[in-house]
Amino acid sequence: MIRSKFFVIIAFILTWPCESFARDVYVRLSNSGPYSIGISQGMITMTDAEGRLANLGDSTEITVNNGYAVIMGNNFLMPVRISGSGLLQFKGRTYRGAFLITQRAGLLNVVDVEDYLCGVLPAEVGANWHNEALRTQAICARTYVLKQSLKRADKGFDVVDTDADQVYKGAGVETDKTNRAVASTAGEVLTYGKELAFTYFHSDSGGHTADIADVWGSDYPYLKGVPEVVNYKSPVSQWNAKISSQKIRNAVQKVTGADIGEISEVQVSEVDDGGRAVTMTFIGSNGTKSMKASQFRTAAGPRDLKSTMLTPSGGAFRVENQTTPSGIVSERKSQASGNELTFEEEQGIAKMASEGVFTSTELVDMLTNLDKRKKYYQIGIGRTGQKSQAPAKKPRNKYGYSIEKSGDNFIFYGRGWGHGVGMCQWGAMAMAEQGYKAEKILAHYYPGTSVRKIK
Repeated sequence: MIRSKFFVIIAFILTWPCESFARDVYVRLSNSGPYSIGISQGMITMTDAEGRLANLGDSTEITVNNGYAVIMGNNFLMPVRISGSGLLQFKGRTYRGAFLITQRAGLLNVVDVEDYLCGVLPAEVGANWHNEALRTQAICARTYVLKQSLKRADKGFDVVDTDADQVYKGAGVETDKTNRAVASTAGEVLTYGKELAFTYFHSDSGGHTADIADVWGSDYPYLKGVPEVVNYKSPVSQWNAKISSQKIRNAVQKVTGADIGEISEVQVSEVDDGGRAVTMTFIGSNGTKSMKASQFRTAAGPRDLKSTMLTPSGGAFRVENQTTPSGIVSERKSQASGNELTFEEEQGIAKMASEGVFTSTELVDMLTNLDKRKKYYQIGIGRTGQKSQAPAKKPRNKYGYSIEKSGDNFIFYGRGWGHGVGMCQWGAMAMAEQGYKAEKILAHYYPGTSVRKIK
């Protein structure tokens, strides 16, 4: 009974039409047993796949063996559902909802999506953040988990509880302020056209977010790099990391499959318009290899190499070329009648901007003079009809500066933390403190998207 219900929910998620969604999400807390489970009050109840019921007291240990959950010497056919009148407990944390143990996915917390978000916000950004930053995070996190549920239906879970997806610590970290932020955005998600957007986010962009194509190879118009528009300082605005030559050698071999020998030089050979490293080149005694900076960061250790926003030295942090956020419409009314863009035109101009239809000068002009966007929309329509007249995309900068070497180590200097794609949490906080609402913050980091409320 439980097994069939589980797969019915998964099938329903796969056909979600953007007007309704399965409110339970499946969060993997552990992929292997044994599982020591407790409850805050009352008794633990277990139901297995054959409908057998068992009362397990206020704590129990469950092992997994050949498709069965073994509890106090008794075998129960998986999946087994664990519930009770109080909050369930696992590894020192408390959780709303129920637990589900499956052979394939491990221990899952089956929890209402809004309750899930109440355990995400304090873990991701903290209760002391500005309310609009919390609301922004709530919309972002809600969209993220629902989008992931569409991608992972065949895996038996939606998300994990770590920063591999988004950090979730259950009911024990909830606060009134973060819960209110979740409640104030109930059901609100970010969409691009008729689909949920991919709302990737990170801690600190270092001044400019990344193009998803440079990080994971995908290409979405609303996940291009954008500059930060408010100067801010985070705990990782500047950092440096000492990484040994051997560790770099291993990382290069892990990505490329080639052992290039003793590393003599590491270069940042290509950067994007925001100064973020895109390509890195490694020179060794047995040869030279180049790879995406994001690939090297992952292989070398993302907690050491905090971001790909590398700098030739540990220079002072600053945000270059601050502009009006892309996708943000001014509060003031357009003075000229007929200059308002429709929803379709908003999406169209964002797509054209991402495809290089406009020059840099034109982009700055339309972002700082919003009443001209209608004119630029018409210009863009003309250019896309005559592709030979469209300006060529700006070539990437070829830097070729070398990473500092000290003995058998290389010293990396950088700014920010995270992959750099999508919303910058510290940037969103700074924008919120400057009076931007959640909807406009999201419009900046995901240009061309819209906030919608689903049932």
